[in-house]
Parts: sequence; structure tokens; C-alpha cells
Amino acid sequence: MAPEASEDADNAADPAATTATATAKSSSSSELSLNTTRFTTRLNRILSHYSRYNTSESSPWRKADAVTICRGPLGNEDGEGEGDTNPYAKSLCIHQYLFGYQLPESVIVFAPPAPSSAEEKARRGKFIVITTRRKIDFLRPAEFAATEKNSQFDVVLLERPRGTVDAEDDEVRFRRVLGEVGLDLEAEKKKTMGIFAKEKAHGSLLKSWYAFFKGGEDDADGKLPTVDVTAGISHSMSIKEGLEIDTLRKSSVLTNKVFKHGFVPEMERIIDKEISVSHETLAGYVQGVIDDVSKIKLKVPKDHVEPCYFPIIQSGGKYDLRVSSQSDESKVSYDIILASIGARYQNYCSNMSRTFLIDPPRKVSAHYEILLGMHEFCLKSMKAGRPLRSVYETAVNYLKNKANKPDLVKHLPKNLGFATGLDFRDSSLLLTAKNPSLFRPGMVFVLSVGLANLPLKAADKENVSDKSAVKNLENYALVIADTVVLKNSDEGSAEVFTKHSKSLTDISYTINNNSSDEDSSSDEDSTKNGASNNNGPKLGSKVTSGGTRASSRLASTGIDMADALEGAAERERKQMALMERKNEERLRELARANSKGKNKDKNEEAQELRTYPYPKDYPDSVLPTQVKVDMVSECVILPITGTPVPFHISTIKSVVLPDPDRATYLRINFYSSGQALTKDAPTNIVKLIQKHAPYATFIREMTFRSLDSQNLTQAFRQVSELRKRVRQREQKEQEEANLVKQETLVRTKNERVPRLSDLSMRPVLQGRKMQGNLEAHSNGFRFITTRRDTVLDIMYNNIKHAIFQPCEKEIMVLIHFHLKNPIMVFKKKQKDIQFYTEVIDASLQVSDQRRSMYDPDEMDDEQRERQLRKRLNEAFKDFCRKVETVSKKNGYGVEFDIPYRDLGFEGTPHKEMVFIQPTLNCIVNLTETPFFCADLSEVDHVHFERVTFHSKAFDIVMINKDHTKQPWRIDMIPNTDKDSIQDWLTDMDISYTEGPMNLNWKSIMGTVAGDDRFYMNTEDDEVTPKEAGWEFLRMQGRDDDTDNSDGDQDSEFSNARSSSSESLSEEESDFDSSSESESEDPDDDLDEQGLDWDDMEKKAIAEDRRNAQNSREERGGGAAKSSRGGARGGGRGGSVNPRSSGFFSGAPKRRGGASNAPPKRRRR
Repeated sequence: MAPEASEDADNAADPAATTATATAKSSSSSELSLNTTRFTTRLNRILSHYSRYNTSESSPWRKADAVTICRGPLGNEDGEGEGDTNPYAKSLCIHQYLFGYQLPESVIVFAPPAPSSAEEKARRGKFIVITTRRKIDFLRPAEFAATEKNSQFDVVLLERPRGTVDAEDDEVRFRRVLGEVGLDLEAEKKKTMGIFAKEKAHGSLLKSWYAFFKGGEDDADGKLPTVDVTAGISHSMSIKEGLEIDTLRKSSVLTNKVFKHGFVPEMERIIDKEISVSHETLAGYVQGVIDDVSKIKLKVPKDHVEPCYFPIIQSGGKYDLRVSSQSDESKVSYDIILASIGARYQNYCSNMSRTFLIDPPRKVSAHYEILLGMHEFCLKSMKAGRPLRSVYETAVNYLKNKANKPDLVKHLPKNLGFATGLDFRDSSLLLTAKNPSLFRPGMVFVLSVGLANLPLKAADKENVSDKSAVKNLENYALVIADTVVLKNSDEGSAEVFTKHSKSLTDISYTINNNSSDEDSSSDEDSTKNGASNNNGPKLGSKVTSGGTRASSRLASTGIDMADALEGAAERERKQMALMERKNEERLRELARANSKGKNKDKNEEAQELRTYPYPKDYPDSVLPTQVKVDMVSECVILPITGTPVPFHISTIKSVVLPDPDRATYLRINFYSSGQALTKDAPTNIVKLIQKHAPYATFIREMTFRSLDSQNLTQAFRQVSELRKRVRQREQKEQEEANLVKQETLVRTKNERVPRLSDLSMRPVLQGRKMQGNLEAHSNGFRFITTRRDTVLDIMYNNIKHAIFQPCEKEIMVLIHFHLKNPIMVFKKKQKDIQFYTEVIDASLQVSDQRRSMYDPDEMDDEQRERQLRKRLNEAFKDFCRKVETVSKKNGYGVEFDIPYRDLGFEGTPHKEMVFIQPTLNCIVNLTETPFFCADLSEVDHVHFERVTFHSKAFDIVMINKDHTKQPWRIDMIPNTDKDSIQDWLTDMDISYTEGPMNLNWKSIMGTVAGDDRFYMNTEDDEVTPKEAGWEFLRMQGRDDDTDNSDGDQDSEFSNARSSSSESLSEEESDFDSSSESESEDPDDDLDEQGLDWDDMEKKAIAEDRRNAQNSREERGGGAAKSSRGGARGGGRGGSVNPRSSGFFSGAPKRRGGASNAPPKRRRR
């Protein structure tokens, strides 16, 4: 499925490595366009590699002076050659790499820039194309781009008409081409032309071109000597850029999903139902899934996807680990099944191989574990700067030293993988034992480790059931292959793109247990009674004492518990490594921020208040015995000993006018030091008080009395009104202080504007719900109400996250924008804007009206609602697709995320229980207000609170990277969702911890914000160790200061979690012992020491009786209650104030030191 831009009906297909929609075969070439930026960048990369590494005849470029790339016509006119029919021909790959299409019937010649020498002048790089007129028009933008973008090469386009061409005209063109690149057939010392030696010429153009210049290994025939430069092109294209890596990642995800949802279920179905199927038939089914991925519910255009090769399925003792092997017509055997699947997405290849073990003997399982370890070590050895042969050396060293199995070295294949990309298998970049090429960041390889022709003797199969097909095996093979990408040397080992599980528990199936004598006899009895005794037992079935088979794949309770423990231990290991990496990253971020001065205090100095410059500026109506309010100067003039003194209105905290008696009183309270300042205190006043508090004297209160109430009453009303105005103005200034000025909307003209009609907006405009239309213009959105009296603009460059949520189980379909900078909506700053349409009215949804399920009207209503949901979802989805196209066309990158509903969970982020869903970049609830939208890029750490054995729900606290901000909270999450949330956080590279109680986060964040060494693992002396970052929140954290038995039990629990290779019984025993230590209540240290629970109960009862008797005799029983409460409080810790100082708001800090008290019960 190679994209083509041909003269023949100008047929074109989907471009490689682009997101343009596929065009039909009848589309004209005028619809195709060349991505000049990509063409210039990639050609410069090839020419730079050419110039740098063309040093000798042994180099990849073989000392060639120029290179020619030839593509024949689409139809094979003479039946010779495979260049145009091979989907991985190097000429086709480089066409797709440079142009995004293939250009049939064309000749390309290029040469790198040449410095000046004694023989010739300096020459710019050349890129010359001979082809037909329409393809010349397609390439014309490249000719201009080469001059405009200061490239190191010139593009020369030579037209050759279709049909019969005069040989003399061809010779003129060909001589010009050679002259442009500095080659001459008449020269005494002829230069060398690089070609693709394995590709043969066919078609009139290629035959004429090759006949004109191509000679043998020397110039004896008067032509140019040629060399094979396939390796040079391969090396220059091997380092993938960002777009290529993203495409390869998608291709790998596609292969993984085909494997997981296509091959594995079908294989299990075949074995479970004992269906007789050939390898070729099963491989054909998998290829059908790749050809139509909608079978596994993937919404990917069919013309974007194709198989790399016909899938390879092998079993029954006939194994071939080469990628050129074939699936034969023999039947699938239920023993050791090898499966290899490769898929191409937009012409980029990915590959994956897995081994499935059915009733495996211990020797096979042990060898597979060795293969897993070898795969992991080989993956770690793939680092930038190392030679490719180091992978093979690592495998050999692992088998000899680490696994202590030197006899397995001879079973290794000749190579352990190859580079992939547009070319599925690059023969010049094989992971062999002798390849000296170096790994570079951005290279993508298929790492394929395997062991072939392993013997399986009869003694090895003694513990295998006689009914198992493994009994018939005499040799076997194992293989694991993944698509991986090289990272920078400081970023660790290669990243695996194909993430399908390969652990032994996930690829092993037990369908026949070992047959004891009792089982054999019972089987014989069942056979006599007519029971079936086929050689193909069902998948996961096991032989019971009665001879029956229970179909279940690894379904025993012990194995399920082992899987759960292994998953938890794996998460814990990943979180430990992730926490260390995050601490290092945060240290680097803070260092960069400090160097740029981002963390410096930007507090403005307090501004001194000044009401009037001079006394002469007082109002004319000021009297020495009356209170005067100057609304213009915003001050209150108060009479003090007959002298009018002005006070700025911002200095007044409150004003009180008590009910008048015989006289009227007016009390004015001022802001002053020594008292708590309220939240509505002006910012400048707070700064002034802090500035002058050490040495100034403040007036706190003044009271005025008058027999005439008119002046004081009027002053009271005016002061109250003036304070209200000033407060509103300051609040508005604070609201608009950090607003960023938005650019002006550029409306789209002469084009159809994407539009959604009849939408409602949240938050509302003008204080009430209004409907309107949302339009997508050149640089932003515009929402216009139906009355066209209100307009709201949202710029593309101010959108941080755009989310489209379809109405699946909600009452509305919506588009939500989370902004980078807030905008003003109805006099308030808003960072979240939403446009929605209700599928059903909210009042109808909560209505308690019920009708019969057989009511025709009810059924019609449900049908109409389903159709409306589908229509609205399609309309919003189409709008989002158009917006992405418009924004990309105008240089913006607006992309819409869709929440993952299957990862959602119930929680309470505000005051009510809502359904919370993660997206690619956020975790949101957008249906209910207020919205909850937490940006994952701003989350530093996640802490799980109230994680205990007896609680049914827990809380999540997401800590912001800006420690001056309070964390996000989600409360009351059901315990059943904890594992899935932790798996998701681990996949998103977000560290988490868990603890049994709620914490005082205001106090914690204040402490963390002031700690410069928070992410370091030492104290200020740089010697004393401490827990780095958020490690102090771990429930099973390190406690180096205590030596009691609880610490030993905790360490045993940690070791049990971190060890995945121990047997199930050992894991269970360690888990049980650790659970006892972990089940202790955090408040237990507050209990009375030295007595167990029963002793304290007896003591309390006896003391109660004694106190009750004394009370009746002396005070009538009044002291009994308090005495009993004291005794119980001492025994259970109930008399201690739970809100003591420290981070824990639910319990005081624990006391250190050893504990000699006997074990205590868990308190409810």
C-alpha cells in the first residue's frame, strides 16, 4: 500500500507520516501538496550524513561522488525486476521519507556540497529530478523552498515528456544531470555513482539512464563505476524525528491491540473448544483483523493500516525464528506456540513476537525465565553511543555468567533484531555479533531474543500429563520480540513500544495436570462409561478426582493471589524508582527556576496614603465640630479637639451607629497592629501596618457623640457607601491584576466557518442562561448569543486543554476549554469555559414519573432519545475535527481529548458525589458545577488518605507543583477503585503514597514551601540522611529511629512485596505476618503501656464499682461517671485531644522509643 503520485490517471493514496485524509485513486494530483518543511529538513539530514561519513570505500556511502535513486512505472512493462513491487524497496522508502508519496517513473540524482579544491570550485549540494510534467508541478514548491530557507542544496527539476522520447534528448538531459553533480564520462579519472544494487531497472526512462552512465566495477567500458549505497541511505534514515516516533508508537499500539484482542482470544477459543485449525488458517484470521481493525473495535482508517508480513504461527516442534519463515498448513498443536505479528501504520512498521506455553515442563519454564532475563539485559544494553554488537555480547555474557548456562549460547539465533521504520527489516543495521555501527538516539529497533532447537528429553517430560501434547515434543524454541526506541544516554535504556505482557504467568496455560495413579484409574473408568478422551483438552481445564474437566485459565485461588501480590509488588517497585526520578527532576526544575529568578519575591512596597497635599485643599464645607465625608478624595474628615483631621477610607475597618437614646453615637473602628486582620482588609493597609507596626502608634477606635443625629447619621451612610465602592473597586483590580491581554479575533472570510448552533454556556453570560452559536475562526472561537447582543472570544493560543465529552450516560454533550490564562466572564475571572447541549432536560431526568416498559409512547421516547444522542455526538465530533483542521492550518495546535470512561470512578471533589474521568492530560468532572479539572502536568504527587482495612472508601489528594497552592481533593472514592487508580497513576508516571488518616495539608504545604532541601535526601549539613520529597508520606516508610518488633515486621512485609520469585506459600506467610503488624491503629501509641486490653477492662470495672460506692456515700454518685471516663480514657487513649499540633489533623504525633506493651486489639 505505497502512496503514489503518478501520471497514470494521477492516482494518489494516503501520504506517509502525515495525518491528511486518504484520497481516492481517481483524485487528481492537483490535490496533493508537498510538505516543504519536512522535505528540506530530511534532505539536509541525508546530505549532512553523506558528507560526514563518506570517508572511505568501507564507509556506508562507499566513497560515492553522487547517488541516483530510480523508480520505474507502476506497471511492470517487461516483467523484469522487483523494485516497484517490493513494498520495502529502498527507493520507495526514500520517496515516502522525502515526499510522503512515491513518484513512479522518475530519476533522482543528488550530491552533497563540495568544498573548493585544485580541481574544481566549491559547489552547493544538488538534488536533481527527471520526471513528467505533473510531478514537476508537485515538486515545484521544493525548488523555491531550497532558496528561501537557506538550504545547503539546490533543487533542479528537468521535465521529460511521457511516451516515446528521442534518445538524443535523453542524452542531453543526462549529460546536464552529470554536469550538475560534477561527474563527466569523458574525464580520465572517473568519479563513482552510488546506486541500489539489488533494484533492477525497468521502464524506458530507467533503462535509458542506466545504459547511459552505468558501468561495471571499473571504467573499462567508458562508463561510470558504481557502488552500492543502500547502507548509507539506511544509516541516514535510521534516526527518527518526533513525527516518525509518534507514528511508530501508534503502529506499535496497533500491533499490540491486534495481538491482545485479535490473536490471543482466537487462540484461546480454538484450544478451549478443541477446534482443529491449521497455522495458515489462524494466521489468515489475524491478517483479516489487521486489514479490518474495526473487528477489534479500533476506529482507524483502513487505508492507513496493512500487515508487514503474513503472520507467523508455529507449534508442534517445527520452529524457525527467522522473519522470513512461513505459517504452514499443519494443525495447531497445544504445546508451545510461537506467534509473530507485524503491522504498518501510515507505512511505518512495528513487530512483536510472543511464546505461549501450554502445560509447560519445568525445564521449559526455567528456560523461558532465562530468556526473559536475557531480554531485559539486552534492552538495558541498548544505549546511545554503544555499538550494535554489544547487544549480542550482552546476551552471550548473560547466558554464561548471570544464568550460568553456557550450553545455551549455541542455541542463539544469528542476530537478535534489526532496525525498522519505513523499511521493515534494515539489513545494514542488524543486531549481530560483528556489527560495528553505533546506537543513536531516535533509532527504532525490533529486539528479538530467542533460543532455537532446544532438546526436550523424556526425563524432562516426566511430570507432564500423558494427555498433554507436550509429550510428543522432541525439541522446541522460545522467542520474545518487541519494538523499542533508543533514548538519550542520560535518559536510561530503550523504551518498549509493544507493551503486551510477557511474564510467565501471563503466557502459561495449564489444561492438563499431572496424572497420578488415582487420576488414571478414574479416567479409565470415565472412558468406559462413554466419556470423551480427546488429545486436545480444553484451555485452562484441569483433571479432577472424578475425571471431569473444569475449564478455567489459571483460575486457582492461590495463583490469583500470587498474581495480585505480584501486581502490587511490581507497582511498588515502579513507584520507588519513579519517586527517585521525580525528585531529581524537581530539583533540576527548581534550580532552573531559581536561576531565572522565578522564585524571588515580587512583593510590591506599601504605598503611603495621602488624602490632601495641603490643608487649603480641604473642602469648603468642613466644620471643626462635624464629621465630613469627601466622596471625591475618598476620605473621612473627623474633628479632633476642634481640628478637622482627614482619614483615608481604606484605614477604616468598620463603622457602627448604635440605636440613638438621648444622644446619637458614631463609633469608627480602624485597622491597627496587634489585632487579626480580616480577609477583606485592603492589601496596601496590611503592608502599611506590617511596615509601621514596630515603631508607630495606631488609633484603634474613635467614638463621636452628638445631640443632633442628622450629621452622624448622614456620615454613617456616606462612610458605608464609600467603603463599599472602594472595596468593589479593589476587588475588581485584584481580579484583573493577572489578566493577560488577549489578541484580537481574526474572523475567517471567503471560507465556510465551522459552527455549532443552539448551545448553552457555562458559566453564564450576563447572569442568566442564554443560547448561542459557537464559531471557529482563524485564531480563535467566538460565541454569539442568539440575540447577538453578547459576544465572547476565546483565542486558540490561550487554550491549554480542549475536551470533548460525548453523551453516553450523561444528560448533555459538551465541549470544555481549560485556559492558560483566565478571562473575564460576567465580571468574574474564569479559567474553565464550557459549551453544551442537553439531550434531555434535567428536570425530566429527576422526575419520578414511571410508565410501563411496554408503553408504546415510552418506547418511542427512548428511541428518539437514542437517535438524538447519536446525532449530537456526531455533530460535536465533526465540529471538533474541523476545528483541529482549521487551527492546524493557521499554525495553532488545538487538539481535543476525550475522557476515558472505562477508567472513571465515583468521588466527591466539591460537595456532591460525581463521576470523575481521566483524559490524556487531565482528570475531570465536567457534567456538574463547579467543574473539576486538574491538570496532570501540574500534579507533583498523589497521596491516598484513609487507606485502612475497615474503611469502605478513601480520599485522594493531588499535590500541586506550586507549593503555595492548596492541593486538589477527591473524597469518598470506593475501595474497589483503588488498584485501578494506582495502575493508571503508575502508567502516567505520577508517584503516589498512601496512609491511614487525613492530614493537615495547610500546615504541610506551608512547611514544604519553606524547605529549600525538600527534594534532597540529606539535611543542611549534607551528611545526615533524611527522606527525600514525599517519601515521608509512605505508610510503610523507613523508620530508622525505632528498634521495636513492629519495625522488623514492616521490613519483612516490604521484602515480601518486593520479592516476586518466591513460592506462593512463602508469599502468603510473609503477607499474613506483615498484615498483623500493619493492622495496628496509628493511635495505639497513645494507649496505656504494660497492660493488654482484658487487664485494662477488668481494672476499669473494678475502679468503677469502687468509685460508685464512694460517690453514693459522699456526693451522691457524682464522681462515678468522671472516674469511669478517666479509667477508660487512660486505657483507650480517649482523653487525648485529637486535634493536637502537627501535620496529622486526625491524631497527634506518635511517640518514639521502644514499646514493651503486649499486642493490642484494633480499636473501632
